[in-house]
This record gives sequence, structure tokens and C-alpha cells, in this order.
Amino acid sequence: MALNRRQLLAALSGMTFSLACGKRAQQAVNTGYVEIAAAGSSDPSSRTIVVCMPDTTQTREVWTGLKDELEQDYRLVAVAVSHASEVAPIAEAIRRYKPAGLVLMNNPTTAAYRSYQLASGLPQFPPAVIVMASFLDGHSHQIQAATGISYEIPLITVVTNLRKLLASPIERIGVIVRAPLRQFVERQAALARREQISVVAEEVSMQPNASELKRALRRIKHEADAVWVLNDDRLLSPRLITEAWLPGLNERPWCPAIVGAASLVSPVHSFGTFAMLPDHTALGAQAASVIFDIADNGWQLRPDADVQLPLSTTTTMDRVQVDERFALRKDALLQVDRILQ
Repeated sequence: MALNRRQLLAALSGMTFSLACGKRAQQAVNTGYVEIAAAGSSDPSSRTIVVCMPDTTQTREVWTGLKDELEQDYRLVAVAVSHASEVAPIAEAIRRYKPAGLVLMNNPTTAAYRSYQLASGLPQFPPAVIVMASFLDGHSHQIQAATGISYEIPLITVVTNLRKLLASPIERIGVIVRAPLRQFVERQAALARREQISVVAEEVSMQPNASELKRALRRIKHEADAVWVLNDDRLLSPRLITEAWLPGLNERPWCPAIVGAASLVSPVHSFGTFAMLPDHTALGAQAASVIFDIADNGWQLRPDADVQLPLSTTTTMDRVQVDERFALRKDALLQVDRILQ
């Protein structure tokens, strides 16, 4: 189903998730504490895993993957956290359940947990597994006892898949970047060179306005075969989307746009051409595997507990945009999981 304008902007604003509590929610007025769901062992001796998450379709899918794998061995409690300022619900969940481990879903939840750690004064914390957070390498090092699964699919993987779909050659990828993400882009560019993919980066200021962003977009479109849109909320505000990205991407020369969120692919607005994302249910199952590994190590992170790449992915394509502007390879559509038209 195509998104209307209001729905698209609501989905994109700050790249965060909205909170919609279900019938099972239980709320305490003083702390803002809300339990979205609970599952698992009823044995009082069972260890508890607290899952901090906004209540969205995507996070529910991750919850399903977690629950299916963990509920036979652990008690799981999902607590609503949708903004970086919501530290109190996390503190209350930890006070109530004294969890053996935590799962943190998305950037605002991860930021709230970091604030909790800084404010608590405790010497140590239960291990945390972070999922659905953009640019996780930076976040995980800022939190004690944390590891996780990257939400970004490596650029080399995304472009290799896009090459299988589009008939035109894709050898140069243009990207607009702010200074904090320069090293991330450089690491991705180094990997991409293995497949003869070069990255053309255009750096903008820390708080770019629409004119600056649109000028940068025009420059990289003239140098690159495709545009890579980072999941940077400072570049994806509603105003910049409507005043820079949408007009810039919808003027010639046309370039396919690689995006990192399914909500950015909409045939009504012609923003993202192609998205490759983790499969959310499989992401939950993978996070459960990390929990099991931590449990086997006495609820301590192993020294080599690096951030993992997602094991299962899904692809989305704007068929309307592709048909209007680009040529597809034979049987290309058979390789796409979700086609919007």
C-alpha cells in the first residue's frame, strides 16, 4: 500500500519509531513505565531478559523472533521506550526484574540506556544486545557491556545486489556525509573497492540547510551512477526531505537511490529506488543466539564479542520509479522480496 504524504513524513521524522501501546499495556503514572508484552517461562527461578523497545510493526517482528527462540528458557518482558529522554522506564524495569540481560531496539532506546548507565553510578551492568540501531559500531562502544547486530547492510552487498537488477553499469556511488559519519563511509568505501566500486563522498556541514544539501546532491548525481542515502537523522528531517531530497532526486540526471529504511521507498514520492534491510524476525532470532552465547559464558560478554552483521536480509524496490527511469535486467524482479507499484 502506498503511503500518503503525512504517513511518509511521520515515518521518516528523525528516523525514530512512534509508540502505540496495545491492549496488554500496563502503565504506572509516576515513571511512565509501560509493559508492551511478556512471554516465556513461569518458573520463578528463570532468568529475565528485559527488552526495551518502541511498539511498532518492525519491533514486534523482532520481538517475535526473540520470543520464539528464548521463551522456553527465559522470562521475557518488553518495556516501552520510544525517546532518548525516557530513562525512567528502563530504570524501573531493571529495578523490578534485575534482568540477566537486556535487548535494546533502535537509537533512541540505546541513547536512553546510555543515559541510565551514566546516571546510575553502578559499577557494572547486565550485558545488552543492541539491534535496529543505525551505525552501531559507535553506539556499542559508548555503553558498558554491550554488543549487537548491525542494522546497516554493507555497501558492497547492497550494490552487488542492485547490479543484478539494473541493466546500466553501477561503478561509482555518490554519498552525502556529515563529519561524524566520515569514518563509517571510509570503511564502507574500502570494502567496496574489492568489487571495483568507488565511492564519491560530498561532505556537508553539521546542520545543513536545504540549499546546501540540494547543491551537494546535484554534484554527486553528476559524478555517480547511484546515490547512497545514509540513515542520518540530521539529513533526513521532514524539511530536508521535502525541500532537498525529493526535488533533487526527481530532477535529471536520474540516479537510482539506495536507502536504508523501507519507509523511504514509496512509488508516490519517488525517493528511494532500492532498499536492502535485515529481516526483522530473523534479526530477533539472531539476537536470541547472542543471548544464548552470553549465557553460556556466565552472563559475561566474551572479549571477541564484536558487532555482528545480519544473517538474513530482505529487498524492496520502487517498480514505478524503475520503469520510468531505468532498465531492468532479465528476471530481475524474481530477486526482489517486495515490489512496490
